[in-house]
Amino acid sequence: MVSKLNPILVNSLLAIFCGLMFLWFTHSFPGVSKIMIDDVGIALSYPEMPAFELRTLVQAAGNWVMERRSLQQRNRELELENLELRTALQQTGMAPPVSTVGLVGARVTLRYPDAWWKEVRVNRGSSHGVVVGAPVLSDGFMIGRVARVGEDFSWVELVTSSTFLLAAVVNDTWDLGVINGDDMGNVWLMFMPPDKEFKRGMMVSTALVGDYLPPGIPIGMIWGAGELRDGFLPHRVASGAHLTQLYNVQILSSGADSASSGASF
Repeated sequence: MVSKLNPILVNSLLAIFCGLMFLWFTHSFPGVSKIMIDDVGIALSYPEMPAFELRTLVQAAGNWVMERRSLQQRNRELELENLELRTALQQTGMAPPVSTVGLVGARVTLRYPDAWWKEVRVNRGSSHGVVVGAPVLSDGFMIGRVARVGEDFSWVELVTSSTFLLAAVVNDTWDLGVINGDDMGNVWLMFMPPDKEFKRGMMVSTALVGDYLPPGIPIGMIWGAGELRDGFLPHRVASGAHLTQLYNVQILSSGADSASSGASF
């Protein structure tokens, strides 16, 4: 009669039987079952390791291609804008200023899980022209600023950190506020009057606050209003950069050192 049974049904019954026997065995002999599970886990880790490494490599390559395309597009937009500004200056009879600002390319080398939204370490420091307070960009958007500098490394405080405070302006309305994070991946525009209405998508950029941080660097766009606090209505800002996946960044720096190290990683 067994031969007349459906093979799928037979296999299913055998699988159920084996599963029940395994549950009984693990319940009766917890010490032995733990050793078996550990050994099986170790044994299975070896054949899956190449696949895991390949997946990581493919994911990193895909992210690199996406970031490169975004940077190239942003670079083209900035070049066109720069050309328009220089043309306008020439038409007024003024000589275009000589720029001493450059971008230092850097790679993220450390990001602690317990400080994921607070800071990252990059592989560029004072020997490459990096200074404390310099803005750090990704995909053309500001994602933080240099907080501490070593000779060959720097620590970057992210815009999502609760200790990050930066004057910012809503481009369409020229309303000033303060950018502040919450250590949970969110960015907020603080100290905005409750009677102000901002549309989703309005760009938010840096305001003029110091020598190392010029105005006009894009941060993100208005996403929505929060809850009224102390008479002010904070607004959530969606960053234009991929803050969850930071691999390569650019540090805005001045001086000759930046020109020589901008393309080197």
